[in-house]
Amino acid sequence: MVLQNNFMKQISDIQPSFSLKESKIVNERQLLIKDFLDKINAERIGTKYKPLTARAVAIKLSHLSSFDLKYFYKQCDSYKGEFGKCFFGALKQLDTSKAI
Repeated sequence: MVLQNNFMKQISDIQPSFSLKESKIVNERQLLIKDFLDKINAERIGTKYKPLTARAVAIKLSHLSSFDLKYFYKQCDSYKGEFGKCFFGALKQLDTSKAI
């Protein structure tokens, strides 16, 4: 009986430890940026474009308030089924030096 106990393993030794990864989203703005990111990256699957990071999207949207982000998301979502084209087209900065 003593030999048998030495060879028996506990369940925690066999099964790897499992831990849940906590979400880092703590406010409404981060949730909206995640929505933009998910929608844009879903369109990029199977194309030559790499997926964007949350940081890149947040930098592009840094000048908009949370209220404006909601409106802009709805506007891009309803644009002919091309969310990314509306997103990048609306945020593109115009080169004013060529206008002169």
